Amino acid sequence: MQRCARTIACIVLLGLLSIVAFGSLSVIAPPPIAMRTQGHALDQGGSPLPIGTPIRTFVDGVNYTGGRFPGDTMAIRDGTGSFALLTPGNSKTNANASDTPTVQEGANLGDTVLYGAGDFTVATPVFQETSTWAPETIVTQDLHLGSAPSTPQILKIEGIVTQPAQGGDQFVFLCNPTGSTVSLADYYLERDALGTYHGGSISLAGVLGASSKVRTNLTSPSWLSVGGDALKLVYKNPGGAAAPAGGRDVVVDRVEFNATSGGTLTWEPGNTIMGDAPAPGPGRILQRDAACTDTNDPADFSLATEPGVPAKGPPPGVAIIVPSPGQTLEAATSVTFSWTVSDEVFVSSYLHVWANVTIGNETIPLLTDQAGATSVVWTTRDVADSNVVLRVDVEDPFGAHGSASQTFALTRQSPIALIAAVLIAVVLLVFLIFGLRRARKHEEQPPLPPPAPPTPPTALAGVAPPLGGPVSVAGKKVCPQCHTAVDIADVSCFFCGYRFSEQK
Repeated sequence: MQRCARTIACIVLLGLLSIVAFGSLSVIAPPPIAMRTQGHALDQGGSPLPIGTPIRTFVDGVNYTGGRFPGDTMAIRDGTGSFALLTPGNSKTNANASDTPTVQEGANLGDTVLYGAGDFTVATPVFQETSTWAPETIVTQDLHLGSAPSTPQILKIEGIVTQPAQGGDQFVFLCNPTGSTVSLADYYLERDALGTYHGGSISLAGVLGASSKVRTNLTSPSWLSVGGDALKLVYKNPGGAAAPAGGRDVVVDRVEFNATSGGTLTWEPGNTIMGDAPAPGPGRILQRDAACTDTNDPADFSLATEPGVPAKGPPPGVAIIVPSPGQTLEAATSVTFSWTVSDEVFVSSYLHVWANVTIGNETIPLLTDQAGATSVVWTTRDVADSNVVLRVDVEDPFGAHGSASQTFALTRQSPIALIAAVLIAVVLLVFLIFGLRRARKHEEQPPLPPPAPPTPPTALAGVAPPLGGPVSVAGKKVCPQCHTAVDIADVSCFFCGYRFSEQK
């Protein structure tokens, strides 16, 4: 009975594991079945192309051609020009969302597929016909080469500079490996953007001589992402009778580059199956060899010093502003150290900066490899020391190094000064409270009644006799000269000086 129970438990467990496994697998859709194109490849006059002529399919300048079997050359097989090839699709979930959103592996539903008699590493004729990609589709179609006058010349992106040493707009070099002069007005530069093949373009002008190259400025310092991007050189199709690609523009060269650490080319349709060349850093150029060789491999490119920039210049300069020499700073407070940096080769934003403070035998890092930094905030240690050192190191992208240091002091506030400060604060607080209380008391007092009118002066009772002597009334007598009442004991009038003795 116990053995039977164990058997049942094992069967149930296996069933659960199967459900989990198959349930998980059902969420991920298998890669879409490739589109098959078959027919005959013919020249413009209808004659078969030679046996072994390669036939390739392109979407946005990427060769997505696959053979019908391992080792298939995807070339014309016989004297009739017959061919058959596969164009794989981008891996999608059942909801038609990419299950590999960091890299595009093939064509998307509805993409236009171009056909070429080569891979654009060298001069490549382009067929007039195009197809619309759909999974599990068989397209039976003869292909005819486009007219020679409207077929693009094989120009190349020779070099890319995304971070010029002296700043300013990014720029590229274009090369012409052919033996004839080419009008650049027939071409433009284009980049992808997240979710679209057309993320912005720049028109070109002028001519490019045979076996020569030319510099072309982009329109901003950030037109291409410095961490990684995709750049295309596109032929501006004039159209007309027998135009290649049905009159559509044709990507003749495509370069994908990405930083080895923290690269930003991790999105569709920018990142594809082509492979990535290394991203150029400040003062560097991503370039082909002198012959402008193209094999559709990232190894076609290498990093070199930007044209016109010395391989190594003088060391960068750094000058500390705060603290000043011998400056005293208060302990246990926040302080902002600042400095200036400069370099003869690079703009200051490319310079790498380190900063540290040394107190005794302890070194405290404040900044570690910060590009272009000119200040840092530090909370000082709660110590008193007259020999604290701030050191700032600067290094340019080519390794030239410069440094500066400044000695300053940290002091703690003395107890006497602290007590005095507290007492002053207390006194100020008392005065403030006293003033507030007086103001409040003044506001609370009722208004005073209006003042009483002044009491009129009491009229004098005595009147001076017309011609007689002074008359005393209630201790007063009247001056016979000015008729003013004065004290009876007065010998003379206080006002006019009349002497009362004259009456005798």
